Amino acid sequence: MPSLFQIVAYTPLWVWPLMAFIVWMGLQGLRARTVPPWRLAILPLVGLVLSLVGIAQSVQPGLAAAGWAMALLAALPLGVALGRRRAVQRLADGRLEIAGGWFMLAFGLSIFVARYALGVLFGVAPALKAEPLWIGLAGAVGGIVAGIGLGWLAGVILRPRLAAVAAAE
Repeated sequence: MPSLFQIVAYTPLWVWPLMAFIVWMGLQGLRARTVPPWRLAILPLVGLVLSLVGIAQSVQPGLAAAGWAMALLAALPLGVALGRRRAVQRLADGRLEIAGGWFMLAFGLSIFVARYALGVLFGVAPALKAEPLWIGLAGAVGGIVAGIGLGWLAGVILRPRLAAVAAAE
């Protein structure tokens, strides 16, 4: 088993600027801000794309996709609930005024940690890449990340509409 130092030393250099970007994006989410809806979609879409890349790189993409789909469907309601808790208001120009919160930082770091941990695990024990349990589990991790991210985005974007409908009734 490699030491923590060896794991960090053999990590590709491009990983560290990516982690810094994710932390920066997450820290931006701590403060209240006014943004276009597409900007809120960046990290959830990164989570989705990375999970789909993981499926495509799997030895058994069908099995990985099955684990991904089940986990995605299970995680979507949690993401929606988290998104609906965030105070958000749609402005006349279409931008969203959104309260600060920890979600983006925690979500971004969870994507990074999950991908990094799976990369280390499969680097240390490459035979696990061919084990059905680990293929399904790796797909499920991506599905959880994608489900929570997309659900959160939907919850945040739909919240002002639902509030407007409730106020009109």
